[in-house]
Amino acid sequence: MSESYEELEARYRDALNRMSGAYEILRKIMGDPKPLPPGEEPPVLTKAERNAQTEAMKAFQEYVPVRDLYWATRWGREGNPPRA
Repeated sequence: MSESYEELEARYRDALNRMSGAYEILRKIMGDPKPLPPGEEPPVLTKAERNAQTEAMKAFQEYVPVRDLYWATRWGREGNPPRA
């Protein structure tokens, strides 16, 4: 049995919220990304920074397929294909 549109939408929202939360935590721990000046060594990452990066990456990887399925289903359902 396939999931209903409402179940898919709930799964999409959960994945989006998880990803957004993970990136918010990453931003709080690491701050805004800044380019390294020429010749400067990359900073050493703490365990908390590495864990936050890993969680953000995993959340994004799980979000992308759900996002694609949700929007493909929604466009088909609403008859509103994406514009190039």
